[in-house]
Amino acid sequence: MAPSVTSVDTGPHTRKETAKYEPAYRWLRWLCRSITLALGAASTWAVRSTMYPDGVSYLDIGDAFWRGNWHAAVNAYWSPLYPLVLGLFLKLFRPTIRWEYPLVHLVNFVMFVVGFLCFEFFLTTFLEQQGRGHARNSETEMNLPDWAWLVVGYFVFVASSLLLITMSFVSGDMIVAAVIYLASALISKLRRGDSTWRTWAVLGVVLGVGYLAKAVMFLMSVGFIAVAAATQKTKAKKIRIAAISGLFFLLAAGPFAFLLSVVKGRPTFGDSGKINYLMNVGTTQFFIPHEPGSKHPVHQLSALPHAYEYSSPIAGTYPLWYDPSYWHEGIRPHVDFKRQIRTALLAGAECAWIAFSPFVGLGISVAILFLYLVAPSIGRCFSTASRQWELWVPALSGIALYSLVVIEPRYVAAQFCLLWIVGFSGVRLPASAISRRMITGAVLAVVLFVCLATTWQISQAVNGRMFAQKDIATPECVEVAEALVANGIRPEDKIAVLSNWLFPSRQGAYIARLAHVGIIAEARPDEYWAADRETRSELRSEFSRAGAKAVLTYKPLGSEDGWTRLGGTNYYVQFLTSN
Repeated sequence: MAPSVTSVDTGPHTRKETAKYEPAYRWLRWLCRSITLALGAASTWAVRSTMYPDGVSYLDIGDAFWRGNWHAAVNAYWSPLYPLVLGLFLKLFRPTIRWEYPLVHLVNFVMFVVGFLCFEFFLTTFLEQQGRGHARNSETEMNLPDWAWLVVGYFVFVASSLLLITMSFVSGDMIVAAVIYLASALISKLRRGDSTWRTWAVLGVVLGVGYLAKAVMFLMSVGFIAVAAATQKTKAKKIRIAAISGLFFLLAAGPFAFLLSVVKGRPTFGDSGKINYLMNVGTTQFFIPHEPGSKHPVHQLSALPHAYEYSSPIAGTYPLWYDPSYWHEGIRPHVDFKRQIRTALLAGAECAWIAFSPFVGLGISVAILFLYLVAPSIGRCFSTASRQWELWVPALSGIALYSLVVIEPRYVAAQFCLLWIVGFSGVRLPASAISRRMITGAVLAVVLFVCLATTWQISQAVNGRMFAQKDIATPECVEVAEALVANGIRPEDKIAVLSNWLFPSRQGAYIARLAHVGIIAEARPDEYWAADRETRSELRSEFSRAGAKAVLTYKPLGSEDGWTRLGGTNYYVQFLTSN
């Protein structure tokens, strides 16, 4: 049996010491790898036809990048790295309508594999750091043995990646998670004495790449660099690490931040934080803000109270979500302490749900709590875990930053992964056969829980129950898009829609993306069908003058000539000009 791990020692270690445990349980490592990749592939296949609102904008921006339309591609709300990767795959493979969304999820699986490799690097670094304390092991105390660390590490990664980030959500969150794992591994290396300017420089570049994946990493990177500097004992080294890491971070992140600032005419590294604050802490509407300070209010049509057109100057499948920074320009966030406290409480409740939900982290959190409660001293467990401050300080800082605005599981997945690992590092039990059995039971419980939760999630998608969610695209979108094309709609055409809310309500934007057409106007279906014939005719004329070729709706609420059913679905189209 491999020796059990113990507390962190910050002294140097030799290649020979690393070799003592690196090859150990190689068969177990490969088994865990195989299960991880199999669950990731199965999750990807189960959601291969899905799409989310953010994904539509990412795909549009990716197209703009690879067409060379830089003006449309530079966006102050959506970060550039993920759409660049998506656009590259679309350009290389040129998928048909039926295969576009599956190709996107194949890209997500590639991101999952990259994140997995980065996590493996972190886990190896972490185990090397843990293993260097074997010589100081007490004969009366034990913690997780090496085999348990391997199993716990891999399955905590599976939980954070497949249950929190998920394979269904089309976003750059998996890239951000990979960056956090890499940065954490590099900081761990710095703490144990592997402190060279190359490590400092790589840390800065990695964090800069994280910013290009998500703007919030600009602020989170400050915390990572500060923690990296704090790992050093001398003031001179602290300053050198901060300076070199900061310099290389700016070299990686600075050009895009500078470009954004030039485009916006003001210093900025992105407007996503401000806009999310307006929408989540404030009361600003997501798609059509009505605040008086807006510099670019959405044009309201005269025929109906809630009818709008937005044919210019923003392009994309759904211009209101392609660049929210344009439509929210000029609206200033105002701090409302009551709403801020409410937001913080909701964030706390969301974190509690992540940690203790039977569908997310319950099995992992309960396993940690169980091992702490059966330990002779809970205080010693917490004290030992707290020594991993280079991991939990950036993790908690990231969660706190999100708590000011909004927390979703995918935003904080990597942070919870690190916190769970820190939690397991604090386990201290008496050295006995009973303790070994309790550790074995807790580890197997984690494996069982993660496998069951992931399998349940996959079965929900396979059986179609996931499609009951309001904001997810369904396979029906493919049939509707193909029917639109068969009826004469061409790529780059413009359409209007009758919809209560473009993404959750009957998925108009998901369909438009597949047909490669742009939505430039909308009205509410209940208002449209309640209006008289003259008003409806006037609205269609306004749609046509805005540039719309047709109107798309779901289940017309009244009778009217000119509507064509799209395939065997409940979607209908009415052409405003001859096709």
